[in-house]
Amino acid sequence: MKCKSISLSFSVRFFALQRKILFDRTQVLETQCRMIFEAKYKPKSEICRLFVLFILIFETFYSCKEVGDPNPYAPVLTKTALSQSEYYVGLEQNVLISRIFNLDEESKNYINELNRIDGFDESPSQVNDFEKFRSVLAQALNSFEDPVRSLLLKKLIRIYVCENLGGSAVSGIVRDSDNPIGGFVILDANTLNRKANEWISYKESSTFQKGSLKIKIKIESEEQNTQTNALRYILLHEFGHILSETEKIGPSFFASKRSFANFDFYKEVWKSEKVSYLDENIFSLRPKLRFYSESFALDPNWKQIYPVLAETPFPTLYSATNADDFFADSFVSYVHVILDKKAWELEILENNKSIYKMENGIRKDSLLKQRKIIERIIRP
Repeated sequence: MKCKSISLSFSVRFFALQRKILFDRTQVLETQCRMIFEAKYKPKSEICRLFVLFILIFETFYSCKEVGDPNPYAPVLTKTALSQSEYYVGLEQNVLISRIFNLDEESKNYINELNRIDGFDESPSQVNDFEKFRSVLAQALNSFEDPVRSLLLKKLIRIYVCENLGGSAVSGIVRDSDNPIGGFVILDANTLNRKANEWISYKESSTFQKGSLKIKIKIESEEQNTQTNALRYILLHEFGHILSETEKIGPSFFASKRSFANFDFYKEVWKSEKVSYLDENIFSLRPKLRFYSESFALDPNWKQIYPVLAETPFPTLYSATNADDFFADSFVSYVHVILDKKAWELEILENNKSIYKMENGIRKDSLLKQRKIIERIIRP
């Protein structure tokens, strides 16, 4: 009762102040109205008051509008049973392998809805050799150590596997009422077709048209260059999206409109989900880059891409595609490079001769604030 009375007292003072501000604003607008129109039109004071009222109503409506980019995925996330904690059982089990499932009807419908929005024709199906994929995925999960393992046990609620996803993986959020408590990941079993270095090199190259230049990325030693570690990297990236929601790093994926303006992780880097502060004067080619599209020529443009990227706050090219992937790829970069002390080296080759090299940029001074935020998540 004490808290309620304090809250009520605050509300009374707040609305009294708002009435005073509204009254003062009305007086100012009415005076300005007379000054502007009186000499020529000599309007009656009632007309001026109506004009002032119209301005105030417009200002109030505009200030209360939800700001940000439209979010077409919000209805899908809201209506799917996958987003509700009641859909899951056995969350108390501390064995990650017990959370791996083959595609079911609900997860299939979820992917189909996402593909419809994104314009993909693929429709997923169950994995025929589920136990084989489950075994490889279990190896990837068991490779994680604390503190990342503890985070996964707490917030990675389910992993679905399928074929014909339309990409490597997608993720989603699980809520208890309206409170995000974790999330789920859906993986395409075809990711097993490539080892770690080959997979990430293919992913990076998917942005560009085929030409004389080649991109090669190394994230694992020869001994550790396995399909399991490719899955491990993919899982970490998708888990980053889940952490973004549960840790309130960015705007909610459930919001009908999403604005990144007031979130520390994105300040001075992202104006909105797809528009960066660096687009005009620093990284002008960034908005043209599209992964899995092979729509951009690397050969004549690489000097305006990778050397420029190295001078920006983006740790990887994929982190520069949009604000959401800026966090997810920063997270996987932090775990992979800083926590696990693994390599991340990109090389551009011409006729099998190296012409440019760069490392993952997660250690850059321009990412100090982002590293501290990720560190607080991993080691609260």
